[in-house]
Amino acid sequence: MNFCILTARSAVMPEQTIQFGEFELAPASYELRRWQKPVKIEKIPMELLIFLATRQGLLVTRKEIIEQIWGADVFLDTEHAINTAIRKIRLALGDDAEQPRFVQTVVGKGYRFAAVIQETASNSESERETVELRSAAGRQTAPQVLAVSVRTEQVSRPSFAAPRRRGRVGLLLAVVSVAVSGALLWIFLRPFSTKGTALIRSIAVLPLDNLSGDPSQDYLADGLTDELITHLAKLGSLKVISRTSVMQYKGTRKPLPEIARELNVDGIVEGSVVRSGNDVRVTVQLISVANDRHLWAEDYQRELGDLIGLQRQIARTIAQEVAVNLDTEQKAYFERAAPHDPKLNEAYLRGLFFWEKRTDADLRRAIENFKLAISRDSGFAPAYAGVANSYNLLWYLGFMKADEAVPQARAALEKALILDPLSPEAHVGLAYLKHHYDWDWAGAELEHRRAIELRPGYSLAHQWYGYYLLSVRRLDEALAERELARELDPLSVFKTLRVADAYVQKRDDAHATFWLQRAMELNPADGAPHYALSRLMETEGRAADAALQWRSGLQLDGDAKDLAMFDKTIAQSGFPTARRAIVEKLLRETTAKAKTSYVSPGTFVELYLQMGDKENALRWLDEAFAEHSSFLVQIGGDPTYDNLRGEVRFRAMLQRMGVPGAR
Repeated sequence: MNFCILTARSAVMPEQTIQFGEFELAPASYELRRWQKPVKIEKIPMELLIFLATRQGLLVTRKEIIEQIWGADVFLDTEHAINTAIRKIRLALGDDAEQPRFVQTVVGKGYRFAAVIQETASNSESERETVELRSAAGRQTAPQVLAVSVRTEQVSRPSFAAPRRRGRVGLLLAVVSVAVSGALLWIFLRPFSTKGTALIRSIAVLPLDNLSGDPSQDYLADGLTDELITHLAKLGSLKVISRTSVMQYKGTRKPLPEIARELNVDGIVEGSVVRSGNDVRVTVQLISVANDRHLWAEDYQRELGDLIGLQRQIARTIAQEVAVNLDTEQKAYFERAAPHDPKLNEAYLRGLFFWEKRTDADLRRAIENFKLAISRDSGFAPAYAGVANSYNLLWYLGFMKADEAVPQARAALEKALILDPLSPEAHVGLAYLKHHYDWDWAGAELEHRRAIELRPGYSLAHQWYGYYLLSVRRLDEALAERELARELDPLSVFKTLRVADAYVQKRDDAHATFWLQRAMELNPADGAPHYALSRLMETEGRAADAALQWRSGLQLDGDAKDLAMFDKTIAQSGFPTARRAIVEKLLRETTAKAKTSYVSPGTFVELYLQMGDKENALRWLDEAFAEHSSFLVQIGGDPTYDNLRGEVRFRAMLQRMGVPGAR
């Protein structure tokens, strides 16, 4: 027997070639070969493979792996790093986690290299010889010794040389030999064929892990995740889960099959980002969850200025791995050149990071960063679209008046579409303006459809098109769009509530109740579904149940004084009076706030409608009409406004807006 003595971390690699199955592992030269052809494998997985192979047959604990590969005092998510390295080893070897040929998982303990190691010819002369490995400085290694038994067996490979002439028996044996060798070769090669092994028609890109050790770099990992999702959503035949849902797995360690079930996907993309100065390392892998098979993995070392283009490259590679056929327009999209300016890339990714937070302050910070990107390159269309849609959201969410937000959004959209007529984000932004501000109903629908055509998996485009279809009373189509938006973002409470709202407007209470309860399950701490269910129950004449749901919403809002007021009033005067008391308090607070900062007229309309005050509700609707408030496009069919439909002023407003199908 041969023994390799390996010291932890300080040891140089064994000089012998380790041979197992169809593979040769050359530790000294960091090479892995299969049938004498190089197999690509990254540094950390290579080091771990060598460590496991030199302890063949022995259990190697996760603690030993950490100490050997990184050191005991490493500042790193080592659990995730080990899992990633093992997956990449299995990908390189074509190994199956369920029925391993080479690397076995010992649940809760570690790993074992189970393959029979065969001695190569170059090592046969040194049988039973002990090789002591020394450190790079040439000093004797520490006393810690790890021994590996290397068996003296020769490996045979299929021979493709022409057979010599023999008798009939010899010829028959040669034919059988070739057939058997061919079959064995097919078996060995089969795991390396990624296309067709698993049907991937839906995919989730989990948040890339920030392994930089600096939380301030989260924007980089999150921004790159956003970009990868954006590019993959371009592929119409592939369902890609939206950001809101996948971000709920940030920092979690749920098993991938469980995540796949929750998101209803066939494939998972996961990876990590490490930044050091201007250098960034991005590691990405694609996993088929049906059989826990790693279809593809890659490690990219790039400068900061190359990251936007890198995500487009990764998306195209994933498309190829799942056998998506790109049309001419998609090929052109993935072949576009991206800017190589580090400051532009950083500013744009920061803009995406803040845009997704949807608060007043964060949307303004998003605009600042998108404008910084534009200052670096005035021809960078995505940044203009980012500016436009940030202003659109500031207006939509009631943080900014239309006369301030709309001109800025429109100017940015015009520039974005000049630079890139195929920008889905720009077409979505323009559809929003045509719908909510211009009241150009036909023009808005064209832009909505164009955005979806350009990016079929664009959840926001389906969501906003659903708003449009509801406003023109095409309820079945609206429901279909909202359900599709939710399917692309299945863990989004907001989009689940939008599906429930569509059923409410169809007067389908049973389905509306189902989706409201689903929203409660998604986020038990959110009061909004309870208020919505309370309104629905009240229309059904279930006053007691409605009161309980309204109280639940109030309790989740967390204001103990409001809850005490509600309980006291409902005990004395009943639910309608108790609810009115809370609404009146909110109205007083909102009126005071409006004296020092902007409050959308829609807030006052809703409060007065809850109080049953038609006159003041109509007065604030007139204010909303004067400033083109974005919510006005919904009043034509929303049940919230049913008590106003008999009012002449209300019907006249719908006519001036030109709302199709208004009632």
